[in-house]
Amino acid sequence: MLKRNTRLAYILGFVFLLIIEITIATLLNTGFIRENLGDFLVVILIYCLVMAVCDFSVKKGLLITLVFSYAIEILQLLKLPQYFPAQTEKWAVLVLGSYFSWIDILMYTFGMITIWTIEYLKQPKVQ
Repeated sequence: MLKRNTRLAYILGFVFLLIIEITIATLLNTGFIRENLGDFLVVILIYCLVMAVCDFSVKKGLLITLVFSYAIEILQLLKLPQYFPAQTEKWAVLVLGSYFSWIDILMYTFGMITIWTIEYLKQPKVQ
C-alpha cells in the first residue's frame, strides 16, 4: 500500500502546478505545450487538489482523478457546453473544454502513470 504525502506537500504541488497551468493558458495560444503538456499537468494538479482536501489513499485518489478526467473528456465528446445558456457557455467551455481528443486521454493516462511513479518512488525502502 502506498503511503500518502502530507497535506502540505499536496497543497504546494497544487499551487505550483496551478501557476504553471495559468502561465501556459495566458502565454501560449497553440503548440505542444498548450495542447498536450497542459493536459498532462492538469491531471496531476487535480490529483494534488483531491489529495489535499480529502483523506483518500493514493490508489483511491489516482482512480478518482483518472475517472473524473476521462468523464470530462467524454462530456466534450457529447458537446455538453453547447447546451449551456449563452451567458455561461464561455465558462462551460473553460471548465469542460471544447472538443474530444484521444491524445487528451493519452496525456491524462501518462499524467496518472507519472504521479503513481512519483508516489511509488518516494516510499521508504524496506531493508
